[in-house]
Amino acid sequence: MYEVILVDDDSIVIEFLRKMVPWEELGFKLNDSFHDGSFALEYCKNKMPDVIITDIGMPILDGITFIKKIRDLNSSTHSIILSCHGEFKYAQQALKLGTFEYVLKESMEIETIVNILKRLKNRLDKEKKTRLERYQLKSLLQNNIVSLKSKFLHTYMEQQLTDKWEWEQRGRELGIDLSYQQYVPVICYIDQVEDTIHEYGTLNLLQFSIDNLVSEIISQKGNNFSVFYNDYIFFIFYPLSENDRKDIYDSLLNIKKGIQKYLSCSITSIIGDPSQNTTHLIESLKILVKKSDQRFYYKSGSIAPNEQFQYSTYNLYTFYAEAVQEFKAGIIKEDVEVLEVTIRKWISFIHKNKFQPSIVREWIMKLILDIKLKFNTLENFETTYSASMTDKIIHNIESVYELEEALIIIVKKLVENMNTINEMPKKNEILKAKKYVMMNLDKKITLGEVAAHLHLNPSYFSRLYKQHTNENFIDFVIKTKMERAHELIEQSNVTIDRISEMLGFENKSYFFKTFKKYYGTTPREYKYQLADPLTNNKNVL
Repeated sequence: MYEVILVDDDSIVIEFLRKMVPWEELGFKLNDSFHDGSFALEYCKNKMPDVIITDIGMPILDGITFIKKIRDLNSSTHSIILSCHGEFKYAQQALKLGTFEYVLKESMEIETIVNILKRLKNRLDKEKKTRLERYQLKSLLQNNIVSLKSKFLHTYMEQQLTDKWEWEQRGRELGIDLSYQQYVPVICYIDQVEDTIHEYGTLNLLQFSIDNLVSEIISQKGNNFSVFYNDYIFFIFYPLSENDRKDIYDSLLNIKKGIQKYLSCSITSIIGDPSQNTTHLIESLKILVKKSDQRFYYKSGSIAPNEQFQYSTYNLYTFYAEAVQEFKAGIIKEDVEVLEVTIRKWISFIHKNKFQPSIVREWIMKLILDIKLKFNTLENFETTYSASMTDKIIHNIESVYELEEALIIIVKKLVENMNTINEMPKKNEILKAKKYVMMNLDKKITLGEVAAHLHLNPSYFSRLYKQHTNENFIDFVIKTKMERAHELIEQSNVTIDRISEMLGFENKSYFFKTFKKYYGTTPREYKYQLADPLTNNKNVL
């Protein structure tokens, strides 16, 4: 529906029009009415209607002046003027302003107003259709231009054109000025690109919107230009002779604010080094693309210089066993605050050491899957939500900061699942016993000790556990400790003797014997095999 306001210092006229005209049937919505043109003008500055029906003779701001000011604000708004005057000069002024119709109050009837509104509705529909067709044509042309510019950039970077004049000419045809010797290239990433595309409906519309806004901002000074490299990366080129570092930063800041305000999304921008010539520029572009994974350590919306940092040579998996145990302990205790501290600790550790992003993703994914697998021994521990979040970590998460947010969501869900288990009326003792074991692996755990913790008779608890799990409780304790020993040997630098102590074994020989029973080799032999994988294949050779 098209929006309408009424402006007349005569209350009777306003009430007459408000009540007698079938606004909605005609395709209009009566938004508001005013007895003063000045108040109506202030309203229109914030919310411009499609149609204004106004009197001419108002004391503070007359109708003719009011319509002139509205035309200055928005030339597409239509007006219908009401007047008590029959003089030709008022009609003449109204027509000059492009007024749709001029109506004398003395001869005004509802049928007249209805017919005028019907004609105006047809006009508005045609204008709307024309605007839509123009927008669609502009979008089509713009999308083609975005695609052509992108193809040209790839051709340029691959140096498929050897004639300098030829590629400068082709560039100019697309609005790309490559006649300067020195440029500062900036690589820009669309943040949360999957979510942003979902909001916009199509990638083309998103690229078109960003390209339009960026081009408008950077064209305000010099021959700057932007080109999409792929679906979510684009470059901005600043001629060095027209821009200093402050100019470039201010421009990027304006782009950041504009994209946030008008497009409701954000970009991360990395400023490259100034190029000295064409060859150097191409190399700079390739380096920026090659180092795209460094964006993993930038916050969304960052504007930063191109940093030269080396990824850590430390083995992140050396710290895996420690991390997984801390997460498990927090989930078993159902302490979200402790888990959030744990997450921040490990994310900070990862950020400080700058591990390879692909390794970090694999490490986190393994952490989540191992925790889920461990807690699957607790019946009814549902983890479908965290499974979907694991998939998101692999495919969508772009930075270590997003990783932190995702982990917090996952562990909160895991704690909720643990709370649900505690509220189960049946088998609650079995679940509590398993949780007790997981929380006390560093101690010598006996059946009597756990039965006392549950306020149950030891014999009754032993039968109850066997009945519901088809295994002896002590077998579960030993199995859980052996799995933990296996993790520590495989994923940490902790000594075998220390592992034995950490798992509550008072006798090291008993620990060795038990481990060999489960894995067919002693702890030291297993650690040696990990250090020298060829020993595992000696029977094959």
